[in-house]
Formats: sequence, C-alpha cells, structure tokens
Amino acid sequence: MKSLKGYMRNERGSQLIEFMAVFPMIIMALLFIWQVALVAYTVVVAESAARDGARVAAVGGDYGSAVDRAAHGLQVSSSVSEGMTSYGEEVTVTVKAIVPTIKIPLIGRFEHELTADASMPKEEEED
Repeated sequence: MKSLKGYMRNERGSQLIEFMAVFPMIIMALLFIWQVALVAYTVVVAESAARDGARVAAVGGDYGSAVDRAAHGLQVSSSVSEGMTSYGEEVTVTVKAIVPTIKIPLIGRFEHELTADASMPKEEEED
C-alpha cells in the first residue's frame, strides 16, 4: 500500500502527457491561421488583378492577359462589361478567383470562390 501511494505522487511523465493532449489543438490552430492567410492573400490578389484588368480594358487592351499576369499563381477567370454612368462610359472587370486550400484533418478541403470587380472610366481615343 505504501508503494502505491508513492507511485501516485510520482509526476514523472505528466508534462509529456499534457503536451500530447494539447499538441493536436496547436497543429489545428496553425493550419487554421495558414488557411486564413491564404484567403486574405487571394482577396488582395483578386482585387489587384481586377484593377489592373480594368485599367487595360479602359484603353482597349487585352484585359484577360493583364488579369492573368496580376494573379499569377491563382486560378482566375475574368469578364468585362461596359456601361454608362453620370461621368461617362466606363468598363468593369470582374475577376473570380478560387481560394487555395489546405487539407485540414477531420475537416477536409473546402471549395470557395471569391469575386472582385473594378471599374474605370473608358479612355477616349485621340486622333
């Protein structure tokens, strides 16, 4: 009985057991933070690509290649539309970007597409 009480008071290895219990939560938190960073990166790049595409489309250039160059590394699709505003004719470029994801254990991957658009006044061609 005396040795059992001594064994119960012995705390050798308890730190390792506590660490092993908390370690999966630390890894999940790091993966979640990384995924949030990927989403933020996609938002910034998609908005920048839409602005660059709108600038090129405003002067009548190839907006698709401008969007592809600006969003290098992301899967994007773009479209352009023209319209009239109180300031005159303008072009709007819409960019749809697929968010890169990491596979989180027990959750898996999620598919999400972000949309960004930018408008610029259409430039008049000078003769």
